[in-house]
Amino acid sequence: IRALARRADLLFTAGVLVLAVGRVLSLRRGRAAIAAPLLLPAAVLACLLGLVVHQATFELTVRLEGGVRVASAALPSAAGFAGGFLLGCLAAAALLAAPVDLAALARRLQVGIAVFILAVFAALAVVGSGPGASGARINLGPIQPIEAVKPLFVVFLAAFLGARAAKLRWQRQRLLGLRWPRLELLVPAAAVLVLILAGLFLVGDLGPVIVLALVFLGIFFLVTRATGWPLVALGLVGAALLAMARWPGLVDVGRVATRIRMWRDPFTNALTHGHQLGEGLWAIAAGGPLGQGLAQASTPLVPAGKTDLVLATMMEQLGAAGLAAYLALLGVIALSGFRVAGRSRTSDRVLLAGGAALLLIVQWAVIHAGTLGLLPLTGIVVPFLSLGRSSMVAFLVVVALIARVAADGPTRAPSVELDELRRGTRGVAAVAAGLLVVGLAAGANVALRARDRISAQPILSRLRDGTLVSRPNPRLLAVAAQLRRGTLADRHGTALAVTRGGRRDYPLGAALGTLVGAYPSRVLLPPWALERVFDHRLRGYGERQGGPSVGSPPQRLAAPDLRPFVPLLALPPAERRRRVRALDDDIAARSVRLSLDARLQRQVAALLQRRVGAGRQLAAAAVVLDVDTGEVLARVQAPDLDPNDRGWQERLAARDAAFAPRFTGAYGAWPDKTGVQGHYQSGSVGKLFTALAAARRGFAATGSGCDARAAVEYECAERDAQGPRFTRPGWPRPVHDHVRDPIHGRLDLGQALAVSCNVYFGQLALALGPEPLRDLRRLGVEVGYGGPRPLDPGAAGSRQLASTGFGQGAMVMSVVQAARLVAALGAGGRYRRCPATLAIGAPCPEQPLVADPAAVGPILAGMRRVMTAGTGRGLHAPAGVRVYGKTGTADVRGFAGEAPFGITPAQPAAPHSWFVALAEPEAVPPCQLRAPGRLAVAVVVPRGGSGASAAGPLAMEILAALRGLGYLAPGR
Repeated sequence: IRALARRADLLFTAGVLVLAVGRVLSLRRGRAAIAAPLLLPAAVLACLLGLVVHQATFELTVRLEGGVRVASAALPSAAGFAGGFLLGCLAAAALLAAPVDLAALARRLQVGIAVFILAVFAALAVVGSGPGASGARINLGPIQPIEAVKPLFVVFLAAFLGARAAKLRWQRQRLLGLRWPRLELLVPAAAVLVLILAGLFLVGDLGPVIVLALVFLGIFFLVTRATGWPLVALGLVGAALLAMARWPGLVDVGRVATRIRMWRDPFTNALTHGHQLGEGLWAIAAGGPLGQGLAQASTPLVPAGKTDLVLATMMEQLGAAGLAAYLALLGVIALSGFRVAGRSRTSDRVLLAGGAALLLIVQWAVIHAGTLGLLPLTGIVVPFLSLGRSSMVAFLVVVALIARVAADGPTRAPSVELDELRRGTRGVAAVAAGLLVVGLAAGANVALRARDRISAQPILSRLRDGTLVSRPNPRLLAVAAQLRRGTLADRHGTALAVTRGGRRDYPLGAALGTLVGAYPSRVLLPPWALERVFDHRLRGYGERQGGPSVGSPPQRLAAPDLRPFVPLLALPPAERRRRVRALDDDIAARSVRLSLDARLQRQVAALLQRRVGAGRQLAAAAVVLDVDTGEVLARVQAPDLDPNDRGWQERLAARDAAFAPRFTGAYGAWPDKTGVQGHYQSGSVGKLFTALAAARRGFAATGSGCDARAAVEYECAERDAQGPRFTRPGWPRPVHDHVRDPIHGRLDLGQALAVSCNVYFGQLALALGPEPLRDLRRLGVEVGYGGPRPLDPGAAGSRQLASTGFGQGAMVMSVVQAARLVAALGAGGRYRRCPATLAIGAPCPEQPLVADPAAVGPILAGMRRVMTAGTGRGLHAPAGVRVYGKTGTADVRGFAGEAPFGITPAQPAAPHSWFVALAEPEAVPPCQLRAPGRLAVAVVVPRGGSGASAAGPLAMEILAALRGLGYLAPGR
């Protein structure tokens, strides 16, 4: 970068010396020159300002080296800019020193100049090219001949109209208080204007056409001083712009239609290349009064930020003050040109100097208005600031034209003809000065008054593949990126996800992987991942309400709300850094505490990982709930991803065929096996749901405590080779209990729960009918896959309804759902559903499921009998802990997500193993309807076998871990 900067300095210095030599040679002709002492110094200073901007404007590139992204900065434009300046100074010096009369030469060559201009347009129309896929035709190889056309057009008009100035001043008449060209002159002038506008369809670029049209208007006014002519001509140009704005398809050549639509709506045009104007306005607004400072432009740069939109780049670094400095220098150059024109000795010299000054003002005004969104953005450069050799040569030649006319000396004798031209020159000079003032005011308006609104406005943009995105201001994103991401902490304040040294760290690793997610992530995190759920809070800003909308009916696109950071852009860099540090230090405001207990999460994860890691099981999942609050204390699955190891993201993003199926399959590390995706056939755990529906329906109960009984009895009196059975006429097959189960005889609810009798619960569901089951689901008790789809337990009297009653059919659950169901039974029939966000203290809606808590007494007593005399009697609860439990063994054939794990879809496979438990200290009287300190535990081991053989022992180990951590202690 330093080498390029030194080279640029040398080239620029050489250009200044060359120009000085040319100026000295021009003065040696001895003719009394028109004084224009500031003309060339102002031009050099304007170019120096451009060099400073290019020296301070870095471009970032990123490349891969050995798989590592390496960023580097480059400064390619400064040397190119200085090289163009040197070439321009050589051309200007040659023009200054040439021993010929330029005005006379122009008169002799005017036909050749006209032919050359026409030839250039014809060549561009046939073989011209443009940058990228713009569709414009402004280049012939490495040069832009349209830049040479502009000063030659001025020379041609000066020679052609200068020779006819004396005649043209009389070709006017008064109408409505204004001077108008006579009809025989107005018609040809309007025809010339139309021909110039027709050039739009030849070159496909609006900028050069508008510049040439306005230069023609100005020079024609200088000659005729017909004040009505500019009104007609500007009216024609304005009508053309309005027509293009209303019907952009009329000029669907090159990128003109895109620029017209972009002019109408800089921020929400949703065009593939429609973001350029909005990004330029962002840069200007960021500059404010004094700018962000040299070398402080946002990267990547504004599109065309070194050529068409260099004013935006300059104003971002130097602010409105930089614009004022540039316009002051441009004003000195232009007004010097008008002064030289007003004192020149022949009409063609007046038009030559005045036309050259007018060209500079028009060129600046068109691109300045386009940069601010006042006119359509055009593909032209900013005089003396933009990168481009052709344009730099052209503008320095224009300045040399003015200097050469000045060197030819003042008028020899006054004349009416020259007086008329001088009056016209003063009028045009006044308009030019007014444009400079208005231009400064308009730029200052964006940089000062409208900066907050513009800076906060996102851009609706369309990617190459057609995807619509809302892009926020990168300067605000850069501020936001300096804030450390907030901490995810457990209920005791222990970090679960924390930013250290610029890297996101997850202390629990694979003990809390899928649930928390990873940040940053190369793949889209699932909707339950807490890094995604709390993204707005953790990053320190939310989504913008009422953002850009697309489609019909309109749909809002997500847009980050960065408006709180907008005021920081107006601060000096040091103060901004201080304020950002203060915001960063307030990390507590961006942090979230969860209801999880990190110690418990880690221990439960170790238990599950040991069982899965030993190869005995494919997967396991467990949830622990606080019955008193409904909050989740632990939510664990195995296998689980390790968010500290980003290798899985690389392999998943690369769609590794050997890795992805097992990683994302039903028992891989990616799916959520505890909630959203972890739905399994519930088996006998679902009998608790049927029992609760019966309790809600109402049944006669006797006894209390562990002796509570429900007077709902059914017979289990038949069996066949497959075990105890029950059937009805028309059923395809009976309901069976386990083949080794005996005939149980007549059972009540508690006994049926204890022995897990399918025959009993099938008959109970048939007696209830489907509506009580549906009502319980409508009350909010979650079973099934959730969402708006209602529970379909089966028609009255159907085999499907009986199956649902004992935990098959429609009775599927996740471990979270199962834990909430058990917690409701331990809370006297009050169902709590805390948000899936797990935020501690978040409101947990509570729904009473039964009118009298005593209605759940028989269910609680039956769950206790499961542990003392039923299917869970072989499980050993930790010392000092009383357990109310329910085993579940869910038969289900293989499904598609299990294929990567060797389970054939639709074929018989091992059953899912379930166990749910309600635990309390033994010091608490048994079987109370409600008791403080209870915990609910749900465990599922997919394809693990019977509930008592896999999930049950794992649940007892979890209860022991709880006891070791101080839970389930008396008085807790």
